[in-house]
Amino acid sequence: MNKSGLVLTLALALPILGFAGEGRPVFSPWASFGLELGVVAPVNNAWKDETSAFFQGSFVSNMQILPLISVVGEIGYSAPGNGFNAALGVQQQLLPLPITPFIDGMAGLRIVPDDDHTPKFGDRLGPSLGVDGGILFFRESSFQLRVKGGYEWTFNTEMDHGWKATMAILFSDTRPGLKAIDVSR
Repeated sequence: MNKSGLVLTLALALPILGFAGEGRPVFSPWASFGLELGVVAPVNNAWKDETSAFFQGSFVSNMQILPLISVVGEIGYSAPGNGFNAALGVQQQLLPLPITPFIDGMAGLRIVPDDDHTPKFGDRLGPSLGVDGGILFFRESSFQLRVKGGYEWTFNTEMDHGWKATMAILFSDTRPGLKAIDVSR
């Protein structure tokens, strides 16, 4: 290796070694999974013509990727009227406390439940967007309780929109909140 290559290698290696010796805590992501029960109620007339308020049960997941940011997902069934939804989004927790408020935004697909008033299946199917706010209990525990309310839009033949209120119980598959010390010196 020539002299300039050695100098360049040392110039790049020294900052890396300096950061590695700091012993700073490193965040360790974790995931939790559970069930969510709730109610969704239509607001506009197009959705009210299809169904009234309906029950929704969902399988939910929460992947904590940063200390206050999660990727959230849900797959659910709605009754009466055989509805279905699947959505993925981002949740921002507002305080680094065991009980914290949060906001989230989700995008997905919904098949709006129907009480036999919609002529075609395609009139019930469409992409959906939702915004939610709520409280997450026991944020860094292996057991979590999530209570939220929000608003959802479904872009089918006639845009359907309505409010929702849900409660979820989640269990972690790993040790939540685990912090590792970077000891690579």
